[in-house]
Amino acid sequence: MVFLFLERALAAVLQMASEGVQLGLTRYDSFTGRMALQNFAEDRQLFKMLQDVQELLPSAESALTVFLFIAIVLLAIAVVGLALPRFFVHILVAIKLLKWETDETEEDGEETSFREILTNIGEIPLKKLAIPVAVIVVLVGGFAGIRSCQESAKFASVDSAVEDLEQHTLDYIKAQKAYFGKTKTVGGPKALQLPDTSSTDYFEYKITGARFTAISRVPIEGCPAGTKWSVYSESKGVFSKELALYRQPPKIPACINITPNYKNIGRPEKTKKVEDPKANEQKSKDSTAKDQKAKEPEKK
Repeated sequence: MVFLFLERALAAVLQMASEGVQLGLTRYDSFTGRMALQNFAEDRQLFKMLQDVQELLPSAESALTVFLFIAIVLLAIAVVGLALPRFFVHILVAIKLLKWETDETEEDGEETSFREILTNIGEIPLKKLAIPVAVIVVLVGGFAGIRSCQESAKFASVDSAVEDLEQHTLDYIKAQKAYFGKTKTVGGPKALQLPDTSSTDYFEYKITGARFTAISRVPIEGCPAGTKWSVYSESKGVFSKELALYRQPPKIPACINITPNYKNIGRPEKTKKVEDPKANEQKSKDSTAKDQKAKEPEKK
């Protein structure tokens, strides 16, 4: 129970530390952050501390796994002790963790050797051993199943978050294109008939003027909460006006990895031209005829 409590407490602390490090590194990745690093010694010291903590995070995750493994092993030992208390007590006495206590009227207890303990354990019926073995197998299998379910849920949540972001961004781009096609001007939330603010489980969406912004509410696969994705709309040209859309994903590597195609949302897909086989055949005939004509001697 102690090791399990430590593992859970450290997991919560590790989650907060990871988010804090990501937010700090994001802060110093911006223009004002880089200016602060160049001009202030305190910011350089803080940035160095953030990098050191980031290097320690993998070791902390390994320590969590060790704590959880120790907790499972101790729990398995406890189950065996409850299932076979007599032989478990003899083992504890043999390794000097317990000591026989006798009254004055009773004879001193005989010491038990490891060989005798192993002999006695070998005489235990298989039915008695089946229960603790089954409990240990269930615990280990349950732990592996829970971990696999957590990983699959994690990937599913990432996919859901990315799909949510891409869908809201695409809705804004489609609405802006449709409005610009009618009026040749960039529209705000009222003109586009979209809410100026909305939120889901993963993002908070805002439309202010000609800018659409998505702000993450929770960490997503290493991408910290508070990260912004945005689309800026602008009308270009004097006589023939065109709509320009500037898609701006965050610069954090973890955020780029989960949304690698953000800059291509709403763009027409490039299709390769499929040439007609008859046209290709005609081109080959024409080229053959030209070659033959070129080889013929010139008539004077």
